[in-house]
Amino acid sequence: MVCFRFRGITLAADFTAPALLALLMLMQPQSAVLRVLGACVLHESAHFAAAALTGQHPEMLRISATGMHLNLKQPALCPLPAYACILLAGAAANLAAAFWFCRLGLHRAAAVQLSIGLFNLLPYRCTDGGTLLHLLAERAELMHSRIPFRALLHLPAFLCSLLFAVLLLRSGVRNLPLWAMLCYLTVSELTESSVHSP
Repeated sequence: MVCFRFRGITLAADFTAPALLALLMLMQPQSAVLRVLGACVLHESAHFAAAALTGQHPEMLRISATGMHLNLKQPALCPLPAYACILLAGAAANLAAAFWFCRLGLHRAAAVQLSIGLFNLLPYRCTDGGTLLHLLAERAELMHSRIPFRALLHLPAFLCSLLFAVLLLRSGVRNLPLWAMLCYLTVSELTESSVHSP
């Protein structure tokens, strides 16, 4: 991983990010890759804006195969409503952009924005939706210590993986980056042990 600091924020690039980007550049048109990168930048910019509006301070921006992840300096001290707003801001920005691109007749750009927005709402631990689910489960466990809420949260992710695999097989999809992403998400659900920030 390569790290450097810029205006008080650590920027970190995982080796999986350039590997996936190189694979996409080989298999997809350059315009499609640029649309995906644009959607990711919009997504993280919305996280930054939401963090600023709620008075929170970003500590690290990590770039990996699953996209960009913004970590807060003190996530445990962040009020739950503010944290939820920060987590959901990225997907909301993508879905809003998809709506406007669709209205303008830019359907490919709209499809990319919609895909990025919906992907980040999936219940995987490394997505915004999964992070919010784990955060809610953690808070619920603090109030009801006898119920292991977090242990149950692997189930939605694995059901998602199974459903996507069945749909891809039934549709005859042989897109290597898509299958690689599905495998990465499933494996990361097994190996990740802590709740991620947006």
